Amino acid sequence: MKSVLMFRAVLSCVIGLAIGVIVAGLVNLAVPSTNLVWTVLPICLAAVISGFAGYVIGARQKKSS
Repeated sequence: MKSVLMFRAVLSCVIGLAIGVIVAGLVNLAVPSTNLVWTVLPICLAAVISGFAGYVIGARQKKSS
């Protein structure tokens, strides 16, 4: 059971990362940066953390209901 929950948490992070990369690419097109890494890193990190937190919060709410 724990491995399934961990898999879903990791999957949520990967989906968040994919969305973050897309958003970072669009931001870089709108406002070109001299260093792409410093544009991509904060956006992707925020996407991964929010994906993981969203999954954990959702799992806890589902468990308590």
